[in-house]
Amino acid sequence: MGSASEIVLGIDLGTSYSTAAAAIDGRLHFVLDARGEACVPSVVHFPRSGPTLVGAEADRLRSSDPLNTVFGVKRLIGRSADSPSARLLDASSAFRIKAQPGDEAAVLVRSGQHSASEVAALILRHLRERAEARFGRRICKAVLTVPVASPQSVRDAMVRAGRMAGLEVLRIVAEPCAGALARGLGDASWAAAPLLVYDFGGGTFDATVVQRAANQLRVLSAGGDDCLGGDDFDVVFARWIADGVYRTRAIDVTHDAVLWERIQRQCELVKRALSAAIEARFQVKEALGVAGQQHLDYLVRREHLAPHWAELVERSVQAAAETVRESGLVVGDLGAVLLIGGTSYVPQVRAGVARAFPRPSAVEDDPQTAVARGAALLAAQPELLAD
Repeated sequence: MGSASEIVLGIDLGTSYSTAAAAIDGRLHFVLDARGEACVPSVVHFPRSGPTLVGAEADRLRSSDPLNTVFGVKRLIGRSADSPSARLLDASSAFRIKAQPGDEAAVLVRSGQHSASEVAALILRHLRERAEARFGRRICKAVLTVPVASPQSVRDAMVRAGRMAGLEVLRIVAEPCAGALARGLGDASWAAAPLLVYDFGGGTFDATVVQRAANQLRVLSAGGDDCLGGDDFDVVFARWIADGVYRTRAIDVTHDAVLWERIQRQCELVKRALSAAIEARFQVKEALGVAGQQHLDYLVRREHLAPHWAELVERSVQAAAETVRESGLVVGDLGAVLLIGGTSYVPQVRAGVARAFPRPSAVEDDPQTAVARGAALLAAQPELLAD
């Protein structure tokens, strides 16, 4: 795959966060942003003047300028503006989503109309430039990942986005397959028995049954839900907050784009906190009342959100169960269940998986970076995954 000095990036373009890695001299290295973080917010801000902002810088402007700060673009790539995933994003975002010739959805911001592929290319270019700065050489090639059920239009759009970002896309790989490779083909927790990869990301849920064959990974069945992810947990949480505000103060916070974005961002932060603690404080300062002087301040417990998130967890369980059935196997045939993706941190998700699939659980130490790690390994050793 090129000269010995050539670096090929493995890139996971995620709905919420994007990660890039490379295998160099037998070791994996992440591409880090200016904060030193491997998980870069998949956010692009279009300012009044100056260059477009990508990543953490852009993410900080989501609350103050939501009309011109684009997130979740993965739900639009290669899809029309009236697709279910685009409608889902449109319902939770302040920026406008438009139909355009060629059928791929576009976003309308102050600088004009930009196709989803163009916005994705800005994120990919940011990762490429950060990689070049870290590794000290020009990088021109990448392996990209996509949700397992992505149609050809999405795969084509990803290649197009890569090209616009200055990258030749050598291969498009299903995210759960990359995640399983990150775990390692020799992992004793599943050995030669089939493995269910339960990949719960920010915007999509993928389920894949894979099996090791010699030193290769073979896909037995694949499925999932491309309109289900951690972002939907945030939206459900935010609507629960909004209902409470309306009941107690007769104020509809969803009509204020800036406030609604602030609430959703805080819901994401509290959701993360609730993965480690049974309760966390939800606070949005100076949110309501005359001149916005009243704060939103609630103590939220896991049990408050459990009934509201239950349907989302059950959807993932049902999609995974159907994928196992399509493989011709039963749950008892599985060697283990591998949980990857940021939403797999949610305790309610882990509990739901344990009930539905009582098999050994292989939880990644860092499930959010597993897909990028696997893509980087595959970039270095393409023979690891059977076509």
